[in-house]
Amino acid sequence: MVREKWEGHEERSFAGRVSGPYSEVHERVFEALSRTQEEHRGEAVHLEEVARASDLPPDETSELLHDLVTVHGLATELAGSDSPDMGPRFEVKPRI
Repeated sequence: MVREKWEGHEERSFAGRVSGPYSEVHERVFEALSRTQEEHRGEAVHLEEVARASDLPPDETSELLHDLVTVHGLATELAGSDSPDMGPRFEVKPRI
């Protein structure tokens, strides 16, 4: 299911999607997220930047980031943090 959320971006529904175990492609996206966040001096980054850095399509990157946030607890999604809203940004979850 896809719903229009903000201009130029679509909101994807993850309902009914089964997440698998942490895989090499999860690691690839996690490393890309870590690297791009570091390049932005610790600031959260947009999906498109992570997709570009991981050399994966945005829709696949979105699903993997969703897993990193909700299943594996390695990342955080920051929604509505920009004005105007440019879509969610992601960051590596801080370690304790």
